[in-house]
Amino acid sequence: MNKLIKILAFAFFCSVPSQALSLQTIFDNQKKTAFPDTCEMQMRTTVALPGVAPQSVVTYVITAGPSKSITTIKSSMMQMKMVQNDGRMKVTDLKTGKTLPAQNMPTQNPADISKSMGEPADYNDAVKFGEGSSKEGTIWKVTPKDASKPTLYYASKMKKVVKMTAVVNGAVSESKFEYCDNSCPLPGTLKKATIKTVLPQGGESNVILEVLKAKPRHVLPSKMFDVE
Repeated sequence: MNKLIKILAFAFFCSVPSQALSLQTIFDNQKKTAFPDTCEMQMRTTVALPGVAPQSVVTYVITAGPSKSITTIKSSMMQMKMVQNDGRMKVTDLKTGKTLPAQNMPTQNPADISKSMGEPADYNDAVKFGEGSSKEGTIWKVTPKDASKPTLYYASKMKKVVKMTAVVNGAVSESKFEYCDNSCPLPGTLKKATIKTVLPQGGESNVILEVLKAKPRHVLPSKMFDVE
């Protein structure tokens, strides 16, 4: 009888799905949120320091695939355009019209939040953190092995990272992410990121990145991305 009970208990245990969530699953799902295609974004950055009037910078970005982009920065202090093309970048001062010689520069896409997260090997196993909204479901917390990487908060129903926290040079940063629903041309991709950073010397910066347009890749005039 005891042997039968052990067999039944083992069979029951095997039939119950594992509650663990693999890191590979989290990272595989998160990679689907990045924009490999053409999109237009607006990023507004506001910095408030003690005793200084808040300063705002508006940045517009057009991307064409993973290696081409045009970034236009406008503020009271500067206006410039940066064109990136396969690891080369050209910078133009829009006030003077002066263009600096092209230089090598790693390609950056502010809508690709996955790059700052690293790889599964950089993290400890995910643990249940609590229950989010009905849309989010269970929230899993993923802590890094190295403090240089952020802590991730993953929503089980959405299958996406909804929040990320990090400490860099004493500054505490919290990023919250919103994603497109099925009404978007690219469902599931990043729609909005809100990043608040509290500075160690006092004050804070707030960055709001919004994707204005996103669509599957199409051919844009190559002249737009000329850097030489």
